[in-house]
Amino acid sequence: MKSEKSAKIKERELIIKLSNEGKTCREIASILDISKSIVSFWVIRYKETGDLKDKPRSGQPTQLTKERLTSISKELKKRLQEQNGRAGISTKEVVKILEEETDKTYTPRHVQRLLHKMGFSLITPRVSHIKRNKEAQDKFREDFKKSFKRNMWVIRS
Repeated sequence: MKSEKSAKIKERELIIKLSNEGKTCREIASILDISKSIVSFWVIRYKETGDLKDKPRSGQPTQLTKERLTSISKELKKRLQEQNGRAGISTKEVVKILEEETDKTYTPRHVQRLLHKMGFSLITPRVSHIKRNKEAQDKFREDFKKSFKRNMWVIRS
């Protein structure tokens, strides 16, 4: 991610360099293959502040720090390994776990984002597929407890 940020800064520096050479915003946009509004924004921002860095984002900081997410992830992995007959853990179960851990309510969609961030993959049983293998499908249903229709999270391999 750091290289991505430095690439952004380099692009912004190039915009300012071309602007100082007398190029118009349209010419710079054409040269760099970006929109004119982005070029104009960074030229104006640089003239006002002399800085090309992103400003801090507003909003309340998250209560789930990286360390806390790591500990929750370890707890979830431990619970998944303890379950011998089941394939995964549902989003609703993780919502309850997070509520117990943080004393805060999370929406299922936000929990899905957090699980994805922690390295879990969402698996959903499908009814049928064009290239289905009947034996493999029956085995999957049996392993997945046949009538289990909730979304499940598993550890990515």
